[in-house]
Amino acid sequence: MAWEDSRIIRRILRVNHSGEHGAVAIYSSQVNRARIHYPDILPWLEETLEHELRHREAFLTVMPSRGAKPCRAMFVWRSGGAVLGVITGMFGKSAVMVCTAAVERTVHRHLVEQIEYLDRADQELAVLVKDILREEDAHLEMAERHHDSSRFLARVLSAIIACATEVLIFLSTRGDSLKLHAMMRRP
Repeated sequence: MAWEDSRIIRRILRVNHSGEHGAVAIYSSQVNRARIHYPDILPWLEETLEHELRHREAFLTVMPSRGAKPCRAMFVWRSGGAVLGVITGMFGKSAVMVCTAAVERTVHRHLVEQIEYLDRADQELAVLVKDILREEDAHLEMAERHHDSSRFLARVLSAIIACATEVLIFLSTRGDSLKLHAMMRRP
């Protein structure tokens, strides 16, 4: 494997593991709020949290064989995720679903680009990311079915969350998320 491929794969793993860490924090906070205020979505939130825990562990497991290490800013992902989970949980079920949709929509785009790259650079990792993408897409579908994206506040909240997610992805990959995006767009 070329050095450049190895570096990009390490950064993909770092950001994916970090993102799952942040998602665990988001859903953990939302689960706590849902237990009291909206038990009707609690089973879905708990199942989604289990998915995110499994995804985080899967990325952590494959990191050593590829020379990857967890992000140094894991506390940012955890703290940011917890705050986002608490805030959206306080604003109700719709805000929880807007949060999920915004994060998953952003993550979906990055995972699709990663898969396109990994299909050429690391088949085994590509399979893992494809499996995770299926579950992330199910989270996105559920969230999009259960919130009104035409409402002004939903659009604003969604844009803020998507932007924050992009910034964290950029920082965790040290800018390689933009390079990967550009590489995948070249003919």
